[in-house]
Amino acid sequence: MKRFAAFIKKLLFNERWKCNLCGKEIFSGYFCPECEKKINYNDKNICNRCGRKTAVPEEYCDSCKNIDFPADKVRSALCYDKTSSILIQNFKYNGKKYLAEIFSEFISNVYFKNFLSADFITFVPMSVKEKKNRGFNQSELLAIATAERIGLPVKDILLKTRETDRQAKLNREERLKNLRGAFKVTDKKEVSGKKVLLIDDVFTTGATSLTISGILKKAGADKVTVLTVASVPNIRENTQSDEQ
Repeated sequence: MKRFAAFIKKLLFNERWKCNLCGKEIFSGYFCPECEKKINYNDKNICNRCGRKTAVPEEYCDSCKNIDFPADKVRSALCYDKTSSILIQNFKYNGKKYLAEIFSEFISNVYFKNFLSADFITFVPMSVKEKKNRGFNQSELLAIATAERIGLPVKDILLKTRETDRQAKLNREERLKNLRGAFKVTDKKEVSGKKVLLIDDVFTTGATSLTISGILKKAGADKVTVLTVASVPNIRENTQSDEQ
């Protein structure tokens, strides 16, 4: 029955029938040839630490070398720009949850290309109110879809303990203050000594994913790797961002 349901889902909601950016009819892939050229894959020069796009390969870039960085490595599939922003906005706010499948393919490609390893996947949590308002947690959908592709279990071991202000218009210091005490690990035994893969949608200032990475490390995680759909090439004060 599950296979039949999956077949019907693909038959009725096949995202491959049209370009996921412009809506033009296509017969293969996710985008028409014109839109495919607009996809800015983050697969060239990057910072080895935070994974941001850089002019030349760097071990530590200006964006991450002077900040607390508890994650062992961060990698992103796309550069955050106008095109990837449209896709992520459609995924989060415009009812196109099926984009999680496309994003998970991009993310899993990064996982294998970088020879990453983990014991399990987890995701950035939302508060009960946030999840109720949106109807789903986009990071959870990404984690589940990615887990299916790379063959790892998903563990819901993070809890958002309080409401926080929207991060979009805050600078990094304001974000860190906003997130202080907002997350916790629900079961330290699940984390202790493990290599954890943390999934989120966008890496901007890194406040959210790095805060959670630090909490995972304090709970005993041996290694924390962060994978996101996209990351901004450079940090800007008061940047407009989609990071939770």
